[in-house]
Formats: sequence, C-alpha cells, structure tokens
Amino acid sequence: MSKLVNRIAVAAALALAATPIIGLSAAHAGDRSQAPIARIKVGDLNLSSPAGAREFARRANIAANRACEAKGVRGLSAKACLMEFNEDLQDALSERQTADLKLARRSGADIALVAN
Repeated sequence: MSKLVNRIAVAAALALAATPIIGLSAAHAGDRSQAPIARIKVGDLNLSSPAGAREFARRANIAANRACEAKGVRGLSAKACLMEFNEDLQDALSERQTADLKLARRSGADIALVAN
C-alpha cells in the first residue's frame, strides 16, 4: 500500500511542478500576439529631402495606427501607444537616418518624428 501512496505522491508532485511551466509558456505566447511588428519601407526614400521625409512620416503614422489598432487600445491608451511607437521608431533609426531627417526638417519638412 505504501508503494501506491508513494507513486500517487510522486505523480502529484510532478503535476504541481509542471503547472507553472505551462502557465509561463501560455503567457509568453500571449505576449507575442500583443506585440505586432511594424515594418516601414525606407529604401526608396531620400530622407534628407523634405518630400522624402514627409513620405516617411506618412508611412510611419500609418504603421503606428495599424500597430495600435491591432492592440485594440482606445482613448488615452491609444495616444500613449502612438507616443510609445514613435519613441521606439526614433530608437530604431540609424544615426544617418536621424541626421537626414533633421536636415530635411531644417529644409522645411514639417515632420514630428525628429527630436529637436
């Protein structure tokens, strides 16, 4: 009888040990679905020209709106999502791209993606 009780205890311990692992993998899968990847094509643009910078800003705004809509946020959360997207976008730009966008802004491009 003690062997049966020991086997049941071992099976229960293994089941309890596996429960957090299942929960972690489900949470990790959920994080992936909440973080959509946005790609903004820039290879065909001259970011140092005002026209190219405006087109880049237009594409970035479209990508930001799509990413935030995919998250399903509304109101102030949507505004925060757009701000976070723009911060992430600025971090993702190379030094050359940032310099080109600043040059375009000095040349008259009215874009809000470049920090002063």
